[in-house]
Amino acid sequence: MASRKHKASLGTPDESPRRVDSRIKAALVTGSARRNGKALALYLARCGVRVAVHYRSSKREAQATLDECNAHTAGGCLVKGDLTDAGQAARVVNQAARHLGSLEVLVNNVGNYLRKDLFELSPEDWRDQIESSLYSSFYCTQAAVKLMRAHRFGRIVNLGYAANERPTFNRLTVPYHIAKTGIGMLTRSAAGALAREGITVNTIGVGIMENSIIKPVNPPAGRFAQYADLCHALAFFLDAASDHINGTQVDVNGGWVPEQIL
Repeated sequence: MASRKHKASLGTPDESPRRVDSRIKAALVTGSARRNGKALALYLARCGVRVAVHYRSSKREAQATLDECNAHTAGGCLVKGDLTDAGQAARVVNQAARHLGSLEVLVNNVGNYLRKDLFELSPEDWRDQIESSLYSSFYCTQAAVKLMRAHRFGRIVNLGYAANERPTFNRLTVPYHIAKTGIGMLTRSAAGALAREGITVNTIGVGIMENSIIKPVNPPAGRFAQYADLCHALAFFLDAASDHINGTQVDVNGGWVPEQIL
């Protein structure tokens, strides 16, 4: 069982934020009304970054997140849209940039998670799992790159899955793993294409979180990941000294390896 300290830190991004690259003034975090996205958005705001909080339907929660972010760094905004639609994704990115005055960071956090047997999935289930993670990341990245190229600087951070470069065979999460494996390929390909333009693209591989639906009995590290752990990974990618860290994935998993369910 996690200690009270660990439980408390689940909702507290980081009490002593690291400095981010001084060129970073504004960021868009997709799906930031709650959970991981909210924690990352709050962390950025604590670092002095103006944040665009994105949501699709959770307006009340998104507004609460924005209020917290603006309490740390004023000038943030709400942006709404279905990011599985290319047109809406481009609108969200451009709206965020217009309101914030710039856009140096894009955090692709959106992605649904469903545990359902492979042959019980509906076509809608299949599309939702792949499009919510992979399509949304590509569409937002494509739109953000157009803005970042103009300034020859940008940081794109995707939320992936721990060990997604070593895919496992889990019949309950097949489309989810397909999408996250695709995120890894998107990250590496985009990084190589953009490196000469001052733009880096990396992935945070999310392991088992304290608030995950399914958790193993005995995690290797003796505890599950906290929001602060994800924020440390984000901070690493946004550090000015990390400008040569590109096209890679940092797993926040405490040594845990995904199970295989055949």
